Amino acid sequence: MTPPLSESQVIQACQTLFGAEVTVGKGFLCYLQPEGLKSAYRKKAKETHPDLFAFETPHVLQEQTSLFRDVVDAYDVVSLFFKQREEGLWTPPPYAHASRNRHQGKRQQKKPDTGTDENVNTRPADQKPLPLRPMQIGRYLYYRGFISYRALIDAVVWQRKQRPIIGDIALRWGWLNSEAIERIIKAGGFQGRFGEKAVNLDLLSSFQVRVLLYFQHSQQERLGAYFVRHNILETEELERLAREQGEHNARVQEELLRTKQARGEYA
Repeated sequence: MTPPLSESQVIQACQTLFGAEVTVGKGFLCYLQPEGLKSAYRKKAKETHPDLFAFETPHVLQEQTSLFRDVVDAYDVVSLFFKQREEGLWTPPPYAHASRNRHQGKRQQKKPDTGTDENVNTRPADQKPLPLRPMQIGRYLYYRGFISYRALIDAVVWQRKQRPIIGDIALRWGWLNSEAIERIIKAGGFQGRFGEKAVNLDLLSSFQVRVLLYFQHSQQERLGAYFVRHNILETEELERLAREQGEHNARVQEELLRTKQARGEYA
């Protein structure tokens, strides 16, 4: 028999699916219905699905895949919560009806659209439990509660837009000419990114593509610069959080190594 979910597990999953703009508490869990869960999941899945970033660098694709996995995991947790609630394993608090009315009132009060990024980059107030796996700086800031999910996606898109194009780099280096680039772009028989198509057409080697990707990555600004430029974080604060992110990743790596050693996966 699956043990009952803790309230904190369900609340964290709901925060992942519904976002920081929705207040999640006991009252919210009382009136939440499967239809609302499915609607939130479909919306969040469309925003985070890795297919939307299929032509990005492996780093960006890995980041987006992790975000999408968090959404799927959150959906599974809340679905299990519904099942346990039906089985009577979760008892609503005595103020459930009053809480429900308060939350419904809050959801009906929307802030006016000012046409600026003010609402987009507002910091969420809640810190989420850190996943027990290494994280890039954007995801670390999101789980620590310093940036919203929307701000994280905006930062990834910003970083993607201001980096050089691989074809332009190859053209500047003399590895490709304009005709070759046009041939790669129009190659309908091959699936994948620009570099993969170039290799399939024997216009670039795999080593050259790796060099191009490495150089492209080295030319783009760090993701954290977005949060400083948009006044979400101060430079000193970002540097401190980056150090804490490194410490977190080191601890997780050590824990993963100890777990593998205990399982006999390493000699």
